[in-house]
Amino acid sequence: MEKSVSFEKFYDFKKNHCDRFFPEDLTTWSSRILLECMNDEDLLEDVLKYVDISNDISAEELDQTMQELRDKTNYYLQQAQESDHYYEMIEKALVYYGLLESLDELASFATNLIQKIREKYGDSYLDVIASFDKGNLSVDGKKVLQEEKDGSIDDQDELLQKYLILKKWQDKQHGYYQSVIEPVLMKMDEVYREEKPLPVDVEIEDPILYRAFYDLSKKPLISMEELKKYYLAGLDREMIKLVGGKAYGLAVLSAHNLPIPESYVIPVNSNEVNWDLFADLDLDIHYSVRSSADIEDGEKNSFAGMFDSYLDVTYDNLLKKTKKVIDSKNNSRLQQYIVTNHLEQPNMAVVIQKYVEPEYAGVWIGKDDKSGYLEHVRGNGEKLVSGRMTPKCEIWENGVCKEESLTCKDGVVGELLLKYQDMVTNHSSEVADFEWMILDGHLVMLQYRPVTSKIDILDQVESSDKEVFSGIPASPGRVTAPARFVNARKINQVTDWQEGDILLAWFTDPEWMHILSKSSAIVTTVGGFLCHAAIIARELGIPCVIGVGPKAMKKLWEEDVLTVDGNQGTVEIDKTKRKKL
Repeated sequence: MEKSVSFEKFYDFKKNHCDRFFPEDLTTWSSRILLECMNDEDLLEDVLKYVDISNDISAEELDQTMQELRDKTNYYLQQAQESDHYYEMIEKALVYYGLLESLDELASFATNLIQKIREKYGDSYLDVIASFDKGNLSVDGKKVLQEEKDGSIDDQDELLQKYLILKKWQDKQHGYYQSVIEPVLMKMDEVYREEKPLPVDVEIEDPILYRAFYDLSKKPLISMEELKKYYLAGLDREMIKLVGGKAYGLAVLSAHNLPIPESYVIPVNSNEVNWDLFADLDLDIHYSVRSSADIEDGEKNSFAGMFDSYLDVTYDNLLKKTKKVIDSKNNSRLQQYIVTNHLEQPNMAVVIQKYVEPEYAGVWIGKDDKSGYLEHVRGNGEKLVSGRMTPKCEIWENGVCKEESLTCKDGVVGELLLKYQDMVTNHSSEVADFEWMILDGHLVMLQYRPVTSKIDILDQVESSDKEVFSGIPASPGRVTAPARFVNARKINQVTDWQEGDILLAWFTDPEWMHILSKSSAIVTTVGGFLCHAAIIARELGIPCVIGVGPKAMKKLWEEDVLTVDGNQGTVEIDKTKRKKL
């Protein structure tokens, strides 16, 4: 029987184990594994053995570990055929397949191994690996190449032997995926999308995330403890369509271990709002009943003040106030706001929170990572937003406030909010709009949304004629040539590939050899040093840069000519030769 996992344990599992094993952009397998471990403590404990694997493991032990992961994959695939819980067993099989797929190519283990090879062989490490690859061709490499082993390379080098184990299993994974895993995923995807359509308009391509989103949407009342687990596991802004902007913001805050009140959300697809929803809530406390529309608190329009919310609501009035919040999506001020801003009609979720009258309440609007504007009043925030009380203001510039600053038991409020802003925006250039309160002397967060209109931000103008994007240097060499993006779904339609063109792709596949063998360089959105594109590039002797990321790729595919530097891991746009639109 599966044992549930506390949020504290799940948070530790993700932050201190999975995040160290998976690179930041490897979201597909990390999300699938986290979703499965979210409520299965036995599985989580078993997975820990693999994500905590040491780089000191021997080549022989590494090979045994790979085989063990393959055996567990096959075991759960067999269980799926013999069990009444087909999809549950399939998803467990995918956990072990994903661990093997990540370990042999994309995870930190492979990255650290390459770093050790680099330390040993210095600046010539790429040439050493390329020579080693040519002497130990992959299955795909043998189709187009005839190479002899380089006698100057020590085949018994333990680091190169471990590299060879990873390369061997990468070959095995390709065939196994196409013959075993891909059909299972396609079947799951087809059955779920056909028989269990999502109740809200949201695009989720991954079948495992789709199934998780569907399961979440069937809950009539979702606790924030559940919601923040889903967020940590990989369901991100898609959740807004189900639980609205305010609930999503609370999940982000709570997932970063920032204090929020005890919270629940009634999703937008709840067919009936009745007393059954509140059966497990405490009869003796008061609540806040707050709007959380699917178009509220977004990046473009905040909808501030457009919907109704209620504070200090007794249990007996919960149902009445909840219905009023839902009905507020039809009020006249909202309709005018929608017409003025050319927006769609909203769907309404409702956030239910434990309410206690605070000592202070306020808002924060960020300007940049060290600056922002703070307002606060005594008592609850309704006094501030309604204009019934003039708030005290603090202007923070470069981490300093010249005015007298509000403090609490946790520290200076402005300093704390700058820290919290950095946490929830993941150290990006985004800034936060917060609502908060001080309760029993401690700072408690009530709302987070991206700032819809930054203050005092000047447009930056690039003066350089060059624009450079960075990824992982995967195969040496430098090439300037015409570039062309290939969509994996349309690969069979590509019959006019020009020899010498640079290949841009999200990733490459063994079936692409007719294109790869004619390319002068390869650039991919995702991948690692041991991905298919990297190995084939080294075997072909062409430059390769891996993992430039989706934002960069969307810029690169608009260009006619690129320069790919496989030694430095850069892709360069010459702005003087931009494509004419």
